Amino acid sequence: MSLLFDPGFVILREDQSVKLFNIILVMSQVFGGMAVLLVTIWMSKFESGFAWSEDPDKEFNYHPTFMVMGMVFLYGESILVYRVFRNERKKFSKTLHVILHSIVLVFMLTALKAVFDYHNLHKDASGNPAPIVNMVSLHSWIGLTVAILFCTQYAVGFITYFFPGMPIPIRQLVMPFHQMFGVLIFIFVSITVAMGISERAAWKHTCWTKEGQMCAQQAVSSFVGVFTFLYSVCVLLLVLNPRWKRQPLPEEEGLHHLTSSHSMND
Repeated sequence: MSLLFDPGFVILREDQSVKLFNIILVMSQVFGGMAVLLVTIWMSKFESGFAWSEDPDKEFNYHPTFMVMGMVFLYGESILVYRVFRNERKKFSKTLHVILHSIVLVFMLTALKAVFDYHNLHKDASGNPAPIVNMVSLHSWIGLTVAILFCTQYAVGFITYFFPGMPIPIRQLVMPFHQMFGVLIFIFVSITVAMGISERAAWKHTCWTKEGQMCAQQAVSSFVGVFTFLYSVCVLLLVLNPRWKRQPLPEEEGLHHLTSSHSMND
């Protein structure tokens, strides 16, 4: 298995490697787009649409929708920036990376507000307040942990690499951990999404829990999970192959050496 990620182990010619990269990239966009499309259909058609806090049941629908849009698709896209634009200047890639992560953060916080409002503002059939207890499922425990880890990762990355920016030695020290935790969080996001889909289906999809039948709602929710999994696999394949890793441009190499030498002389 280690040979697959050994940059010295070459099976394909360069043109074949580029073609394979493009094929997997296109597949990732199809799978990610399908996950976003299907979760929107699931929540709008089968779960009666969207609303804000005046209708907590409908507000909940923002939770799975924004989590798939933000924490799955846009998070994956932000990781792929350094592979898709590996021949562009790093400033461009870094700026786009930060912008996408910032959008992910907004989606994630809105999705969390939606689910907590759904619990705290829930009403019974008579319209009386009937709050649902928060943080009782394994999905909620792992999900909140992943959200906190993402916020920590975002803050550390923003301060270290964007603003105000740390000295080169600190950046070099943090980088392998930043990359590793970024991929690990993405993996756990996909796991958490799968758990959330299963939990929602068990609570709401009576076609299989009570009637023992497959229905359109259950099929759509299951395919959201399938396409999320396939998208995540494609992103990981693109990111973990060292042959597709972004290499410093010649002018960046020169600047890097000058900055490093200056730092050691201070």
